[in-house]
Amino acid sequence: MEFAEYQHRLEKQYGQPLEQIMRDVYIEKNCGPATGAQELGIPRQAFMHFVHQYNLKPDKLQRL
Repeated sequence: MEFAEYQHRLEKQYGQPLEQIMRDVYIEKNCGPATGAQELGIPRQAFMHFVHQYNLKPDKLQRL
């Protein structure tokens, strides 16, 4: 499955833009890549792709 397919599936499932879904899981819930990927039902590689796509790492580090 391609990244765009994961994005479409997650946005349909959660009814939100993927960036917000990723912020909720990666930053608000403080899930790491493996845990976040498992929670969303996607591969870890796809999870990390979206973290980088939306540049979420700096925001997560600010919260620590």
